[in-house]
Amino acid sequence: MRHREPLSLNALLLAPALALAAVACVAVSARHLALAAAATVTLVLVPIVFRLWTRTWYRGLVLRGAGVFLIGMHVPLLLGGALAYGRIGCAEGDCPGLYLLGVLVSPIVGALSSVVYWLVGRPPV
Repeated sequence: MRHREPLSLNALLLAPALALAAVACVAVSARHLALAAAATVTLVLVPIVFRLWTRTWYRGLVLRGAGVFLIGMHVPLLLGGALAYGRIGCAEGDCPGLYLLGVLVSPIVGALSSVVYWLVGRPPV
């Protein structure tokens, strides 16, 4: 009698991924851009959420992820400030757009950097 090996977790993603890809293709061919964009974004997010859900979490990973969030959040702020400061003809108070863009993008960049760390982070040796 043969023993069947359990189905791998990655194989479980194959059916929803193929279905979402088919929906995106049909929506693009039907020129329904909102549905195509939603299916494509979902196709990208499903493996990320699945990996975070099935990940082996070890002590300190969440705390380190919060630290990476704070570090990643400050990168757009510093970059926006440096670009505004280095811009010729941009006197004090003349370039609020670059600062505002850095402020608006910073939580998104922080969250993305934290998720990337949680996806690839390994326990310390």
